[in-house]
Amino acid sequence: MIKAMRYLKPFWLSVIAIVALVFAQVQFDLALPDYMSRIVTYGIQYGGITSPQPGTISEETASHMKYFMSESETNEFENTYQLVNTSDPGYPADANGSPVWIQKEGSETSSASVEKTFMIASVLNMNPSGETDPAQLWSALEVNPAMAQDIMKMADQQLEGYTEDNLKALKIMMVRNEYNLIGLNTEKMQNDFILHEGLLMLGIALCASLAAMASSFLAARTATGACRNMRDDIFARVESFSSEEFSKFSTASLITRTTNDVQQVQQIITMMLRIVLFAPMMGLTSLFKVLRYKSLAAVLGWAVLLMIGLMIITYSVTIPKFRIVQKMVDRLNLVTREQLEGMLVIRAFNNQKTEEERFDEANSDLTKLNIYLNRVMAVISPVMTFIMSTVSILIIWIGANQIDIGAMQIGDMMAFLQYSTHVLISFMIVAMIFIMIPRSAVSARRIFEVLETEPSIHDPENPKPLPQGAQTITFDHVNFRYPKAEMNVLEDISFTAEPGETVAFIGSTGSGKSTLINLLPRFFDVTEGAVRYGGTDIREFSQKDLRSLIGYVPQKGILFSGTVESNLKYADENASEQTMRRALEVSQAAEFVDRMEHGIEEPISQGGTNVSGGQKQRLSIARALTKDARVYIFDDTFSALDYQTDAKLREALNRMIRETKATVFIVAQRISTIMHADRIIVLDQGRIAGQGKHAELMKNCEVYQEIAYSQLSQEELGV
Repeated sequence: MIKAMRYLKPFWLSVIAIVALVFAQVQFDLALPDYMSRIVTYGIQYGGITSPQPGTISEETASHMKYFMSESETNEFENTYQLVNTSDPGYPADANGSPVWIQKEGSETSSASVEKTFMIASVLNMNPSGETDPAQLWSALEVNPAMAQDIMKMADQQLEGYTEDNLKALKIMMVRNEYNLIGLNTEKMQNDFILHEGLLMLGIALCASLAAMASSFLAARTATGACRNMRDDIFARVESFSSEEFSKFSTASLITRTTNDVQQVQQIITMMLRIVLFAPMMGLTSLFKVLRYKSLAAVLGWAVLLMIGLMIITYSVTIPKFRIVQKMVDRLNLVTREQLEGMLVIRAFNNQKTEEERFDEANSDLTKLNIYLNRVMAVISPVMTFIMSTVSILIIWIGANQIDIGAMQIGDMMAFLQYSTHVLISFMIVAMIFIMIPRSAVSARRIFEVLETEPSIHDPENPKPLPQGAQTITFDHVNFRYPKAEMNVLEDISFTAEPGETVAFIGSTGSGKSTLINLLPRFFDVTEGAVRYGGTDIREFSQKDLRSLIGYVPQKGILFSGTVESNLKYADENASEQTMRRALEVSQAAEFVDRMEHGIEEPISQGGTNVSGGQKQRLSIARALTKDARVYIFDDTFSALDYQTDAKLREALNRMIRETKATVFIVAQRISTIMHADRIIVLDQGRIAGQGKHAELMKNCEVYQEIAYSQLSQEELGV
């Protein structure tokens, strides 16, 4: 799977942008629980007041506070606050008209003495015990200031049992009570705070959504682009394969690897760029956040360990199964392809039932394994949900006890619950990804099996340029053996073909005729000996240059979806109308193309299924003749033609060859097709049994005589 990541290299800027956007989204998302906690704690519980140090103090309360202040603390207070009257600027509009002390603008001093003395004065004014009249207490302090020290010691003793959160809550409650006494609109303060924090939350949520959309768009675009390049590389590599490599990978497997496997890799790359980055960032950052609440962190720790164990077990169970799934997909594609291509044969032999059973077997095996894997994945989701629900219940239960003893605020518990949910969801996402990674890893491995397979036929490091003009073609003691075969298919083949000469090959089935001519375009390379063009071994030319010389017509006529014209121009995209017309006339295809409704623009369906076998063969010949080639190869291409069309085509082809001086190689089964060739080579069990003109072979080649007399009479053979 790591190898597939190299396809992200051209998109490194997008990857960096995705990482930055995901990081931004995580930060935005993690900011929301804190704002929610502030709204609950300060907005609802504390009425919109955030500081335990009052911003506005009545003149009476300030005078009471000074009983408990030292001279330096009094000076600090007067430097922090200023006394304002109703006529002074900055006086609160909703105050009750009494003079007040207002914290000076720009003064950020958070004085512990101010908070402490304010709280003591406020509590004494409220007279919680009800035993002493506050007015009498203040009068007593006026007479005897030393009482203040005793009161402060008593206050310290009583506050020792308070937690920091409880003490802060008490101070803020006193501040709010003070604001109410002054006449300030505390309800407006609360609404303003909630509105302010709420708008910030909406803004942060909007930014998180924009970052998520942008990262998702870039991730999908990047993964699609990377896998497009991967498919291009696979197709290019497959194009360079020889028959040896094709025998290693079936056609159905190559199709699956190019489509289904690449799609699997594309999905996991998209997830890795988007979710795999997001989940660890979110999980780890949330984990650091929850460590602030040590009393609840242990619950989350055990849940995380449990989820990791579940992931490891699932991963070990699913990896081997996913490997089998891909092989079963190959098998299903193979069976389907064979049945679609051989449908007419299946019907002709009434084997529909047999093929249905064969397909059902492959389909059922794949279905059963997929059901098993889906069940494994289906179990994970409810288990993870159960763990998350259990953790949430434990957090609420433990958090409620902490709130009850004053060790935690309600907003903090809610924030911890959200952070814990983030952590658990992140691990759940990672778990689901770990289930998908094995299948994608199998797909990636199958893809790179193709990409890392070196073609057995390759170009030389320094290819030689092609010689100018038509050249002699020489087969010099050529031997050929298929890969892993024990015996040679061709043995000691030697002959020479001059420019403008027609060389024909004939022999029994399996004698090596097609194998022999496929050595010339290097569909195979010789095992021993050499094939030379103009005295140079063809292995010293690049494959592209070599094949640019050759017009090739295979045994089975192959047409591509498009039109007659597009199929002809497949040989030469710059071919003129005159060239195409001549190719159609020589191949005897003009007679039926002219009868078509759209002529040369007539649509051709995939595989040429809308034309007959003979028409398909003639169009294949016309395509080869459209190319201005120095060598033409006809691999048993006249067998689908009737004798009359065959004769006309050969006559027209001979005229064309005399003009172009091209070398022609013809593989045939019929004597009538090759008896006028300049040279006939008779093959028998991979060896040359005879070569020469028709008349010579009729005299001195027994194999040729047997073939000839089995097809034509003595009169037709000219004997």
